[in-house]
Parts: sequence; C-alpha cells; structure tokens
Amino acid sequence: MSNSQRQYELSQPPSDGISQVAFHATDNVQLLVGSWDQQVRVYDIEENRLLASHHDHKAAVLGVAYGNDCAFSGGLDRRVLSWDGGYTRTREIGRHDGEVSAVEFAFAHNILFSGSWDCTLRAWDARLQAHDAALKTLSMDERIYSMSAQGDLLAVALAGRRLLIYDVRKLESPLEARESSLKYPTRCVQMMPDCAGFVSSSVEGRVAVEYFSSAAGKQNYAFKCHRQLANDGVDMVYPVNAVAFHPVHHTFVTGGSDGVVSLWDPENKKRLKQYQGYAASISSLSFNASGSALAVASSYTYEEGEKDHPSDAIWIKPISESETKPKGRKG
Repeated sequence: MSNSQRQYELSQPPSDGISQVAFHATDNVQLLVGSWDQQVRVYDIEENRLLASHHDHKAAVLGVAYGNDCAFSGGLDRRVLSWDGGYTRTREIGRHDGEVSAVEFAFAHNILFSGSWDCTLRAWDARLQAHDAALKTLSMDERIYSMSAQGDLLAVALAGRRLLIYDVRKLESPLEARESSLKYPTRCVQMMPDCAGFVSSSVEGRVAVEYFSSAAGKQNYAFKCHRQLANDGVDMVYPVNAVAFHPVHHTFVTGGSDGVVSLWDPENKKRLKQYQGYAASISSLSFNASGSALAVASSYTYEEGEKDHPSDAIWIKPISESETKPKGRKG
C-alpha cells in the first residue's frame, strides 16, 4: 500500500452498527469486523473486497479477535465462536450466562479470553476441536466492558471504573487491581505494546495513561480530548470509544463520538495529529501489523438514542512513518 494514497472506504460494509475492527498481529491485509447485523466479516484491504462472512451468531456481534490460524467472536447471543482460517466453517467454543462483550487472544499461550456482562472472565483452550468447559472461569465484581491482551498480560475494564491486570499464566488472582483515575465509566482499555502499562478512555472525553510499578520513572497522567466548542459557547464533551497503539512507534490513536481520530505521543504528552471529517462516531480503530494502515470504523454509537444517522462505513487510512514517530525520537 502506498502511503501517498488517500484514505478510502471499504466496499460492502456492515448494514448495522460496527462493533469492532481488528487486524491480525502478523498480517497487513486481512481485516476482521464484527457488527450489529449479526455478522462477522473479513476483508482484503489491498483489493478492497469482502473475502468471506458468516451469520452464525443469533444476535449482534460485540467482539472479534484473530487467533493464530482462525478468528473468534462473541456477542449478545452469549456464545463464543471460532471461524477456521479458510473461512469455511464455524464452531462453538463455549457459552456465557450473559452477553459476551469482549474477546481477546493471548498468542504466546494459545488462550482465548471472553468477557461478559454476566460478570465472568473465561479462558478457553483454542486448540480444542469440541465444545468443552472453560479452562478457567473467574468471577468479577462488575460487568466486563473492555479487554486487551499483550504478551503475558491481560487488562480487564469493568463497570464501576475498576481495572484489573492479570498474568495469563497465573489467573488465580490479578497482579493489580485499580480504580480508574477517570471519573466516569471506562469505554476502552488497551495494553501498551511493551507491556509497561495501559491506556484507558472514558465516556466523558478523557484518556488516562497509566504505568505499572515495574516501569521505573514513569508517571501516570490523564488529559481531556474529543471536545468541541458549540456555537453558543458550551463545551461539547464526547465519549472516547476506541484506542489503538501503533505497533512500531508505540504512539496511539483515539476515536471519539465527535467523529474525530487523534494521534498522541504518550512519552512527550502531546497530540501529533488530528484526522477529522468522519460522518459518524468512531466506534473502533486498528493498525495493521506494520503500522502502514489504520482501519477506522465510522458508525453511530447511539449516545443520542434512535435518530437518523449516516451509513456505517469502514475507512482505510494509509499511515506514513513520519506522522506516527514521536517527534523527539531520532533515527
């Protein structure tokens, strides 16, 4: 993909709200998408075509994730499904007692994690071919809103502004349990690529950058974002729905219900760039494996209830190395 290209819209987008877009950790081209029309889709972004889709969920799909040689999904039908690497068949991995809000795959350990509004976190052996009991079921104090896996660590964001960090090799108890530094409910959590900490976002236009105690010399901080001054002088505050890290430079993007994507340098605590002009809320973001493309889901997230809104769309934005590199870094 040439970085001189302008961003473009993927053909044959979902017909209802886009829940999540996700690139494979080692693939630049294939993009996995879950949506409220009960479908899971995979696109080839270079050829701009829909490669395959399945309609085996009986309700909205809320979370998707790639495995080593397959794809996973979960949603309002309370089921966790696996889709084989050839995109020819699905199978049920397991079920929750409530809606499945998030799925994450720990590549180094071949473990699939599913989080639910039934207040449980479940770990599954993704290699099993038959529906079996979860490897581990952990009870949470609150519903799970968002999860992020990186290396040996799993971050879990709960209702009630609780954040838990697990070592996936020792799931008996969390490594850390924190209350979010943000005053309003968490919308998204993302582990840093180097596992030094995580970034979380809230429904009230704020983002927190938090480090683990092992990251010596790093200070936690939070900042306001995704806000606009209305014509009457009132400060309009929007939820920050999505966070995604650049896989090479470890800068990150945020997407808000203002239809804006912002690029941030966490080390130097500054905004590097702002991408405007999306017609609807930004519901999900994902960089491809090399960081040369950013998938942007522009999809109304119903903050204002039922109303007429722009069609759901997935945009592919070519990304240059210069725009994502921290400005203080040389070489």
